[in-house]
Amino acid sequence: MAIVLAVTACAAEPGEDAEPTPTPSSPAATPDAVEMPDTPAGRQADWVLAELEADASTTSDEAIERFSAAFLAAAPVETLLPVFDQLRAAAPWTPIDLEGSDEALRVVLTSSAQDLAMDLAVDADGRISTLFFSEPPPPHDPATSWEGLVEDVEELGASTSLLVADVSSDGECVPRDGMPAGSSADEPLPIGSMVKLYVLGAVVDAVGRGDLDWTTPLTVTDDVRSLPSGRLQDEPTGTQVTVQEAAELMISISDNTATDLLVHAVGREQVERAVAEMAHHDPDALAPLPTTRELFWLGWGGGPELRERWAAADGAGRRALLAEAPAGPLAVDVASMGTTVVWPSGVDWFATASDLCAAHVALAERAGTPHGEPVTQIMSANPGVEVDGEEWPYVAFKGGSSVGTMGGSWYAEDDDGDALVVVLQTAATDVADAVPAETLVHVAEDAFRLAAED
Repeated sequence: MAIVLAVTACAAEPGEDAEPTPTPSSPAATPDAVEMPDTPAGRQADWVLAELEADASTTSDEAIERFSAAFLAAAPVETLLPVFDQLRAAAPWTPIDLEGSDEALRVVLTSSAQDLAMDLAVDADGRISTLFFSEPPPPHDPATSWEGLVEDVEELGASTSLLVADVSSDGECVPRDGMPAGSSADEPLPIGSMVKLYVLGAVVDAVGRGDLDWTTPLTVTDDVRSLPSGRLQDEPTGTQVTVQEAAELMISISDNTATDLLVHAVGREQVERAVAEMAHHDPDALAPLPTTRELFWLGWGGGPELRERWAAADGAGRRALLAEAPAGPLAVDVASMGTTVVWPSGVDWFATASDLCAAHVALAERAGTPHGEPVTQIMSANPGVEVDGEEWPYVAFKGGSSVGTMGGSWYAEDDDGDALVVVLQTAATDVADAVPAETLVHVAEDAFRLAAED
């Protein structure tokens, strides 16, 4: 569940934005500046860079014109403008590298004080819907063995869990030979948007029962509208999408409003049922299952007291607490959303790496049924990593993140049709120790390369 805030220590889920170029080895020697492309994202990036000049002064009206309504709902002008002021203190900023698309860019910036990565994305109207400033990761030193890969993960400074598993003929996840036992694949950790694997499973099951069709229309309302990531939160009330369109948005760009539309369509209890049927080791840990909107409210909408109530409640108490969630436009404490880590209070969804492997296998099995046919395309629209396409012609992916947490899960089939699953989870209790998305991508790419070399 990515949180979109204009703060200096946030990260997008792996695969959602372009992978950055490593930090220059000598920040004091300023490289030549690169030009922003003449695209919707490039033009907005040019504007942001101009606003970071030392003598610039962004007005509220300018910000309202440039940013989407959903962004400003999560990060109001009075929160955004001080971030610009903070960054101006280190001006001038020079853009030294960029990657991305017409709608989303990763720009590496350098100044005499520090280096930053700026992630920027625009909505369908060309307004800024995502803006992250974060420290670029250090240069990546590829792992040369499974032991080395596990050591890299264990040194990340957060609670971690890594699983690289082959899928047996009977659908079991079997850890790859040579993987050290210390990879913590059976430790429950927060999974963020990887919970959407279970939502998709519940949707497929509902279609199979005849309760839904992939073409069934779903309607956006203020009572279901969530916060970013995604784009449906920006759409007007009454906007309709089909079940399949919502599922595609939920998986490919982790659209939270699309997710909640689907949860409401199938029913919370049916998602909880899917959790059990997709072989979660402790289905009660996800019951009751909050929507993304409810999780934002629990984490940052009611302060410490609400989080403490959630942490102390049993299943029935938590279900009653969710019934208290307010209707209408979602109100949260924006100031705390970039800094307050809430998963230690149980405000997230929890699973092990082995659970997530089983969930991917369950979805692959559903994709082989007539009613589950769209799953193959839905899960592979955003592969999240760059791998050898001849070695791995099919890659399915879902990532997940929140404040302090970052995770990714991949299901891939090689050219012989044999399946490999890679799952990496990280969770820090201090946002300063959070693991960047790029690190997860590097670990996953190393895992696929090592598996191909075995």
